[in-house]
Amino acid sequence: MSEISKKIDEIINMELKALMKAKGFKKKARNFYKALDGGVFLLVNVQGSMYNDNQDARYTVNLGVFFPEIYEMVGFGNVDTVPSIPDCSISKRIGHLKPEKTDFWWQLTPSSNLQQLATDVSASVERYGLPWLQENSSISEASAELKGQNPFTAAATAVIEGNRAEAADIINRIISKGSAAKSRAISWGKKYKLLEA
Repeated sequence: MSEISKKIDEIINMELKALMKAKGFKKKARNFYKALDGGVFLLVNVQGSMYNDNQDARYTVNLGVFFPEIYEMVGFGNVDTVPSIPDCSISKRIGHLKPEKTDFWWQLTPSSNLQQLATDVSASVERYGLPWLQENSSISEASAELKGQNPFTAAATAVIEGNRAEAADIINRIISKGSAAKSRAISWGKKYKLLEA
């Protein structure tokens, strides 16, 4: 493990780890997860940039909510016991929840104040991340977020909500565009009886 990776882990362990534990989350590497009823998971992930080096590094926080019903309908492959951010039905970078509403990465250099960075990350997760996760912890609450994801997630949400006409409309739009997803849309639409046989 590089020195910079150790520093990022140190930042996580200074304050964020205790905050997440107090909120009922468990830790696995740089991921925090909380299992809710019905197989729903709330996730918080600290992601380092792939371009990090020991002189200049960046990291951000990803948030996600995993709904097993949505994953079963639109996911690929099998999910581990604990899902990861790519498995999530909805996900958001913390910067898009902060007032700036843009992608945000903390910067870490040899002269950085680790305690200050740790406090800022923890405060950002508590102020912006945890409320977003709470507000989107059920499919009904997360409906708008889910419908803002990819079209298959939007269609699956509509099916689960009982709005089959909306789901059929989404699938028919994919098919009419003739995109690379057309064949998947046709088989998906037939599977969920949204298309004429």
